[in-house]
Amino acid sequence: MTKRILAVALAALAFAVPALAGDVAAFVNLGFSPDSAYFMFGQYGVEAGSGKPYAELYLVDTKKNDFVPKGVSRRAFDSRLEPGQDSSGALYSLFAEAVPLAKTCKIDHLRPGRLLYVLLDGEEPPASLSFRDFKTEAGIDIALNKSVVEGKDGVVSSFGVAITATAKDGGVRRVTGGNPDVKRPGVRDYVVRRVIVAPDEKTLVLIIEKRMTQKGDPSVRYMIESIRLP
Repeated sequence: MTKRILAVALAALAFAVPALAGDVAAFVNLGFSPDSAYFMFGQYGVEAGSGKPYAELYLVDTKKNDFVPKGVSRRAFDSRLEPGQDSSGALYSLFAEAVPLAKTCKIDHLRPGRLLYVLLDGEEPPASLSFRDFKTEAGIDIALNKSVVEGKDGVVSSFGVAITATAKDGGVRRVTGGNPDVKRPGVRDYVVRRVIVAPDEKTLVLIIEKRMTQKGDPSVRYMIESIRLP
C-alpha cells in the first residue's frame, strides 16, 4: 500500500464507531461525492468463530438507494491478530483495491456529511426518533417500522422507515424509505445508530445497526438507508 493510500485510510478511520466486545463491526464513514450522488462506507472486525479479521466496503448511489455496479466487496483474511492489535488492517487492504472505483465516483473522504443524530454506546434505542437540525432549525421525526418473524428455519426480518421534516416556517415534508419486501435472514433487530445529512443538505443517510445471529453467535453489522427529502 502506498503512503498516500494509507494516509487516506487513516483519515477515514477517524469517523469509525468504536468496536465493542464480541463480533461487533466498526463502522467507517468514507465520504460523499461533491454532488452527494454517491456515498461510501466500510466496516471491519474479527469473526467470532474463526478469529479471522474481516472487512467490507460499500459504494452507494444515494438517488437509487442501491449499490453501484461492483460497489460491494467483502473479505476475511487468514492472518491471526496478536494481543494489542486491532483488525483495521483488513479495511486498509480491502480499501486499496477499491480506490479506482472510489475515484470514478469522485468520493471525497473529507466530505463525511453533517451529523444530525447519534445513539451513544450503552443507550437504549428509542421506539422512534425526534430531534432538531440546529443549523436549519428543522424538526425531524423518524419512525422505523420493523417486522421480525421467528420460524422453524430461524428468524427473518424486514423494515420500512417514515420521515417527517418540519421546517422553521412550519412547512412539512414527508418521505418513506426502506423496503418491507426485502427479507433478511438472521437479523433480529434494526437500530438507527446515526443520521447524517449529505453535503447537498437534501439527502439523509441513516446508519442502521443490524443485530444478527451468525452460526449461532450474536453479531452486529451495519447498513445504510439513503433518503432524499422532497
